Amino acid sequence: MVNDIKVTDKGIFIPKELFKELLDVYSKVEQILATLETLADKETLEAIKKGKEEIAKGNYVECKIEDLEEVLK
Repeated sequence: MVNDIKVTDKGIFIPKELFKELLDVYSKVEQILATLETLADKETLEAIKKGKEEIAKGNYVECKIEDLEEVLK
């Protein structure tokens, strides 16, 4: 499939399937980087830890998405 790439004076032409695969890989790399950024941020990790503790204590509210604005008042 890589052999199907064409370079011309108008640009680089890549087969659709290869382009879709490239986008999928790019998306996965972005997700990994976002996870690494989260894990490297002490404030975020502390907030996650606090959130887990609050959930374990039962300090949370369940609601439907359409009721969210009312719950947050």
